Amino acid sequence: MEIAIELLNEKMREITTERERSHSKQFASAVRHIMKSFSSVEKAAINIGKATRRAWGSITRSAEQHGIRLSEQVLEACGSLAGRTPGMSYGELKEFEEESLHVARSIVRAYNKYVVSIMRSVKSETSILERSIADLSKSISELSGALNVSDLGELQLLTRDAEKLVQNASELHLKMDQIREWNERLREAQGAEVRLQNDLSLLSEDETLKELSRIEKQIKQKEAEILALFDSLSKPLRKLDRPESISALGSQKATVSKLAEDPVTATLETPAAEMRDLLGLLRRLIEHDELLLDRRRKRRSIEAIQTLEAGALDKFREDYSILQANRSELLRQLKGSGIYERWMSMRNQLDDAKAEASNCQSRIMDLQSRETRLRALILADKGKMETTLQELLKERVSIIV
Repeated sequence: MEIAIELLNEKMREITTERERSHSKQFASAVRHIMKSFSSVEKAAINIGKATRRAWGSITRSAEQHGIRLSEQVLEACGSLAGRTPGMSYGELKEFEEESLHVARSIVRAYNKYVVSIMRSVKSETSILERSIADLSKSISELSGALNVSDLGELQLLTRDAEKLVQNASELHLKMDQIREWNERLREAQGAEVRLQNDLSLLSEDETLKELSRIEKQIKQKEAEILALFDSLSKPLRKLDRPESISALGSQKATVSKLAEDPVTATLETPAAEMRDLLGLLRRLIEHDELLLDRRRKRRSIEAIQTLEAGALDKFREDYSILQANRSELLRQLKGSGIYERWMSMRNQLDDAKAEASNCQSRIMDLQSRETRLRALILADKGKMETTLQELLKERVSIIV
């Protein structure tokens, strides 16, 4: 038997319905037997009540009360199933079986509680009730046996497993569709990226843009050089920026904070004389071991200060100023010709295309990971279900996913 995953839930309902139909005679017979047994128990309980009342005066007050209570409690328990006509589905029969067991246990508890004190007074009626209770227990066991033999309980569990398997298969197909959609978006983003890179390459052949690119590289190189020098001073600057160092710095506290946070901007914005004074103060503090630096850090920091004082600081400020002026002039020319706006627009579009491609790749990887987990789960559940169905149906079963 081959079952398409899309039809699995429907097939499980068909199998369950057929199995319920094939065992319906046994179920109906067991239910009738149970109802007949309850009727016999009720009749026996009524007779115990009547016999107890008839024996008034010849039995103790306690025995009389216990006989009446036994009759009432048994009748009350049986009354909870009055007019009960269960359907022939497994769920309804299982619920009826459980209710019958609950009532039977209540009857047995009442019987065990009162039988000793009334047995001698209404012996015949007590024996009949005992036999009726035994027959009730037997009839409930008959229904339980019929339900167990039908394998409907296992089919019910399999039906739940089937629903889960179908749901997982549906989710797998959804993940596969989503992967295809994101792959299409990725192809579009990568295509746009290639086109924009080609367009930018053509536009970048403009001599003014080439010169701008060269100037900007030089600016970045100058920034890297000054950052490398201040990297050796990062630790002493951070120590000097602590609250307890305020008294030693005075008005230079703000400059120290700027240098520790953004050396390039602070170097350009701070007056040269103030920078020289600060470097001199920093050098004296380091040389006098007031900042508690290790030997290696102390040596590197002093060497960096010496390099800055020897002209590196002034040269950086001068060169950076010239480069920025040249950059501004080139930008003026490019904006005047309209090339700069086109160039920036293409660069922004390229950045957007790269970000979109990166996002697509991330989503695809996540979806593929979920798809792999779902496939493994589906294959495992599918194999277990096929094996169990084959044992129940006595034929080969294959679920097509």
